[in-house]
Amino acid sequence: MLRDISLKNYRMFKDFQIDGLARVNLLVGPNNSGKTSLLEAIHLLVNPDNINEAFDQVLGPRGQILFPDRGPDDYDEPPDILYQIKPLFYNEKLTTEAPLCIESKSDDFQSFSLQPYPTPEYIKGLNLDEDDLETSGILRHNYNLFLSHAQKKQTIHRAVKVNAKGITSRYFRFLTSSGRSRYQYGPSFLMTIERLKLGTLAEIWGDITLTPKENQVIKALQILEPDIERFSFIGGTTTANGILIKLRGRKHPVSLGSMGEGMKQMLNLVMAAVTVENGILLVDEIESGLYYDVQADMWRLLLEIAQELNIQIFATTHSWDCVRGFAQALSEAPESDVGKLFRLSWRGELIRAIDYPAEQLEKAVDYGIEVR
Repeated sequence: MLRDISLKNYRMFKDFQIDGLARVNLLVGPNNSGKTSLLEAIHLLVNPDNINEAFDQVLGPRGQILFPDRGPDDYDEPPDILYQIKPLFYNEKLTTEAPLCIESKSDDFQSFSLQPYPTPEYIKGLNLDEDDLETSGILRHNYNLFLSHAQKKQTIHRAVKVNAKGITSRYFRFLTSSGRSRYQYGPSFLMTIERLKLGTLAEIWGDITLTPKENQVIKALQILEPDIERFSFIGGTTTANGILIKLRGRKHPVSLGSMGEGMKQMLNLVMAAVTVENGILLVDEIESGLYYDVQADMWRLLLEIAQELNIQIFATTHSWDCVRGFAQALSEAPESDVGKLFRLSWRGELIRAIDYPAEQLEKAVDYGIEVR
């Protein structure tokens, strides 16, 4: 579990540190205070073996992936995919002196870094032998953006060319790895405000159905509709009408699409949660589509799932009802330190985090103190 995280030269974070992370962390703060960016940074940090997938999920929703037009004779080949890497850097400046770095120093050390225009000294510090240098083609192809990913005693190095506009290919060249054994933190699931497509949900359901996790999903849906007994996916469909719900006392099932946006949001949220056992769930605007009076029940269930499945959760919100529901659920939890609220805000040119453990958060809510 991540206990801390630091960011340098990442998006709007020039130099940022957050400590004392809990199992369930709610991030609040005004617009443009870095809440979503922090979720993305964590996703990049804990995905050394799935770096392209992580980049796709971080850059895609922001429109920072390019699909260049291909000529009519190239239609049989998939289009090249290009990354706009420049926006990942503080003030969108790619310089040798300001590498991007994301780190967690406590427990199992982890780091993610992007070094633009590496110097000969930097390349030498990677401890690549002559065969590595020749095989990777670093010198021959003039790679000028290096990616390093460290977890425990394993470090993975990759490289790619970046042009003057800060655009790279999707295909980072694997250089080498060092260390005793391959290590991956655990599964990480980043949920943007777009949520999941039906095909993705159906794919996830294959690993949930007929397991104890299915009961957690049903329990979540019953927060919104207590008469739900079970549900099922219809193959080949692409909308919420392809999910059928069985209600107590009704002979025929009804479609999920007829039950409101909140039901789809809850299904998305809990299916993602039970899928990342021993990993991390990252959710942007967690309250989206959910009525105010179910917020506490949602948090009670997520606290339970997080502890049972060893999941760490990071979520953002702008909703006071969501904050209040979180505080209420924490006050009832057997271990109040299972969750914590962090408020991100600007202090001059830097972003800082103020933490509110359960007891302080409860008092703030009781007195109506603004913590968002």
